[in-house]
Amino acid sequence: MKHYLRVFINYMQNDWAKWLSEIEFIVNNASSSITLASLFLINLSQNSRLDFKSSESLLKNFTSQAWNKLINVKKFIKKMKKLTEHLCDEMLIIQIIYEFNVNLFHRSCSRYFVENEVWLNACNLSIARFAVKLDDHNVDFFKIKRVFKNNFLIIELNLSTFMKIHSIFHVTLLNHIASDSLLS
Repeated sequence: MKHYLRVFINYMQNDWAKWLSEIEFIVNNASSSITLASLFLINLSQNSRLDFKSSESLLKNFTSQAWNKLINVKKFIKKMKKLTEHLCDEMLIIQIIYEFNVNLFHRSCSRYFVENEVWLNACNLSIARFAVKLDDHNVDFFKIKRVFKNNFLIIELNLSTFMKIHSIFHVTLLNHIASDSLLS
């Protein structure tokens, strides 16, 4: 298509959109060297009509070689349909295998609820300290203000007023505060 577009478009290359339908027709009407048929013939079982002759007169003028090509195209179409069905079945099997392998190592996400206390991870926050290596991994613990109903992976925290950051975070940036069972 690029070659046809280069032929038809103007020097500024700003009128290419108006040529797309004509170029699509040209490409679909051209016979392929592999199938010896046009895409119109393969998809619609008939060639596009460029003139106003009746289709009966066209069928009478077919030579035996053209009929053989048409029969070969129909065989090719059946073969391609069988191949497509086979590939769809194989893709379903591959999807099931892939899903199984992904879920093998999948960790379930922790659920958070309103009023839970969580640690906020400091990995994406810019804190003005010189030694990042010695910095805390978590900023502080905060109470959960809201868990979004549409996506429970998005949490709004009740941040203190001195923090000038957005209060909505993904759950990967949060950690549960460990409850100490040794106090009893």
